[in-house]
Amino acid sequence: MYQVKPNAIQRARISRGLTQEALAERCGYCDDTIRAWETGARTASLEALSIVSECLEAPWLTGVYLREQTNALNELIPSFTVGRPLAEAAAEYVSCILDLIDERFDRKLIRMIADGHIDAMERKDYQMLMELASKVNKAYYEMRFAKEDMR
Repeated sequence: MYQVKPNAIQRARISRGLTQEALAERCGYCDDTIRAWETGARTASLEALSIVSECLEAPWLTGVYLREQTNALNELIPSFTVGRPLAEAAAEYVSCILDLIDERFDRKLIRMIADGHIDAMERKDYQMLMELASKVNKAYYEMRFAKEDMR
């Protein structure tokens, strides 16, 4: 499967101003391997991703790359923006948490699970809770991998 748009490895490499050859030299792989990962001709292993993410100082790389290359992580790792300004990402995260608090979902969830199942009347609240939890999850990753203002 060949990529049309740049994948996570390529984006991280370019953001560091490196060529494929320079990255290959830094991390101990040949430039053909880097090229194959970037085009989607081959999928990088977890070990390789760990090395490449360290060389590129991109801690987000493994999760984002795997999400892009496979469907395996789509349910666990949301699509999120890397490098949002930290203040903006933190504000979004706090806003999501406050939405959970304002809706009193902590208490609703305890009542829902007290009897061991979610009945038809609780289903709507549960679906709303899951939607908010997804937003919190996305906001967490955006805050985790935000661009810190280094003034």
